[in-house]
Amino acid sequence: MAMFFFLLVLLGVLFQFKTGSYMAAGAFVEDALAASELASALIDVEEYGRTHEIRIADPAAAFAIYRDALQYNLALDEAGYSARTELLTGRVQIRQYIVYNVQGTEVQVTGYDGQGNCILQEKGVTGTVCTPEGMPVEHTTIYSRAGFQVDGLFDTVIEAEKEKSVDIARDESEK
Repeated sequence: MAMFFFLLVLLGVLFQFKTGSYMAAGAFVEDALAASELASALIDVEEYGRTHEIRIADPAAAFAIYRDALQYNLALDEAGYSARTELLTGRVQIRQYIVYNVQGTEVQVTGYDGQGNCILQEKGVTGTVCTPEGMPVEHTTIYSRAGFQVDGLFDTVIEAEKEKSVDIARDESEK
C-alpha cells in the first residue's frame, strides 16, 4: 500500500513539473512573438509626420524583419530548431503573420504564410475587422501565430501553438 501511495505521489510531482515546463515554454514563445512583432513595426515616418496616421508602409519588409527577430529571440538555427532544447524540442514554424494598417476608418489587411508568401489582401472597416484571436482592430496592428513542440511525459512530443497581437497607437497625451 505504501509503494502504491509513493508511486501516486511521484506521478503527481512529475505531472506538476511538466505542467510548469509547458507554461515556461509558452511564456517564452509568447514573449518572443511580442518582441519580434514590435521589432517589425516599421511605421511610415513621413506619413506620420504629415497626417499622424500610423501605418506600416512595406508589410513584406516588416515580415522579413519579424522572421529574423523571431529567429534571434527563440535562438533558432537555420532549420528552425531552438538552442533552448529544455523548452522547445521540435522545429518552430511561423504559421501566420498579418499586418492590419488602419487609416481613418479603413483597415488594409495583408497576411503572409511562414515562407513569406502573401496569402491575404483585403480591406475592411474599423470596428468590423478582428484578428484571428478575436481582438477588434482599432489601430494599426500586427498579429502572428507560431507552432512549436515540447517534450511530453514518457517520450511523447506535444504540438503547441501561440498567437499574439500588438497594436501600434499614438500616445494621445502627446498632442
